[in-house]
Amino acid sequence: MNVLTRFDVASYFTRHMNTLNRKQRERFEREQRILDAARDIINNEGWEHLTMERVATAIEYSKGTVYNHFSSKEDVVGALSCRCMSRMIEMFERAANWQGNHRERMAAVGLAHALYSLLFPQEVQNMQTIKAPGIRQKISAEKQNEILQLEQRITGIVLDIIRDAMRDGDIPPNTQHVPDGIFLGLWSIGYGSQLLHLSDIPFSRLGLSAPLDMLWINSHKLLDSYNWRPLSSEMDIYALRDTLQITLFADEINQINNNT
Repeated sequence: MNVLTRFDVASYFTRHMNTLNRKQRERFEREQRILDAARDIINNEGWEHLTMERVATAIEYSKGTVYNHFSSKEDVVGALSCRCMSRMIEMFERAANWQGNHRERMAAVGLAHALYSLLFPQEVQNMQTIKAPGIRQKISAEKQNEILQLEQRITGIVLDIIRDAMRDGDIPPNTQHVPDGIFLGLWSIGYGSQLLHLSDIPFSRLGLSAPLDMLWINSHKLLDSYNWRPLSSEMDIYALRDTLQITLFADEINQINNNT
């Protein structure tokens, strides 16, 4: 397990422990061990090698104990995705609450998304598993509902900023397809950039910029196309990124620098 993953689990663990009684803490601890073991199997060998029996063996529990927590390996992967999204939500909320204008807050959320990809590339790949045909539909209804609630929190953060900008006149009232167009445009750029970043494509040898670098520029161009003020021509988007990295994401930047 790398340093960044340990930090992520510790952060998730700390946020939950104070609200649980002893039995709940013990169950939560077991659940985290199960998820850690499953994650390691997926990371080292791939989804197809994940079984409930292998998870049980890895943590020296009975297979029945694993099934007491999760009904299937699809449920385990769903829970892994929930843990990842919880960390992403914390970063998104921190960005959305930043005391800048609406466009700066949106830029902060975009930066949070990019930094998450740099911090936890394997977790980003693992979250793609539940998007594969035939996987999500095998996840239990309870876990599917938990995933949906977290997804709604993520989309809600972004949509709230867009609606705030519309309310305050930063986005012209006659702009078409708002807020869905802005949200889906940013999602498409961010999602595509993440997948390209995780690929083995030799961008520098092809004479291309790194996908996550271009994500910052392309996201601003998208917002410009909706006349979201201030336009990128009216601000220094690179100074903004530097400010956000210092004021909001210093810990994440330090982790990235220490890991390179």
